[in-house]
Amino acid sequence: MSRAAEYYVAAGILFAAFVALGELVTRKPALRVDAAALFHMHATPLARFFTMSGRWVFIVSGFVIATAIFEHLHRGIIIPVLLSLSQMLTQGLAELFKAHFRRVRPEYWVVGLDLGKSYPSGHAVTAIVFFCGWACVVAFSALPAGPKYALAALLIAWAIGVDWSRLALGAHYLTDIAGGTLLGSAWLCALLGAIHQFALAPTP
Repeated sequence: MSRAAEYYVAAGILFAAFVALGELVTRKPALRVDAAALFHMHATPLARFFTMSGRWVFIVSGFVIATAIFEHLHRGIIIPVLLSLSQMLTQGLAELFKAHFRRVRPEYWVVGLDLGKSYPSGHAVTAIVFFCGWACVVAFSALPAGPKYALAALLIAWAIGVDWSRLALGAHYLTDIAGGTLLGSAWLCALLGAIHQFALAPTP
């Protein structure tokens, strides 16, 4: 099996798991794992910061900066464009699935009140597609090993912080975060498969 096919299979498995979990939480909205994940008493200011970093102002600013860096280094803008399109499309998918599953958000809130339904978490999708997506770009870049892996680790840690913040603020159940992670991971695997199939395939 080719590397592209492996990524496509992984994407299919992850997407199937996402749909199955969505059906489960729709039928049994009060899962024990959700009741046990009461992280809403911890570090509200930090949680608000991570949550804001998963919103459009921060994300768009990140893409603008990344595009400028790629242009300055004469690397083209295909990677920033691909990740930008992926971010927009996956958020659209998340909204469609929210409308399909119609899961009500948790009853407790630390600050604010987010509109919309609960499953899947759009922030969790962003954590994978944006932060982990850029971590993959950095990890496969030509940067020196030390800075490369430090930056990739920072991006992954940031993604975890975004996920945690949604629980800390009471905006989502743990299974909402899991669903967003599955959906984002499925997309990222499919994107990597397409890159291997079309961009990295050996020329005849």
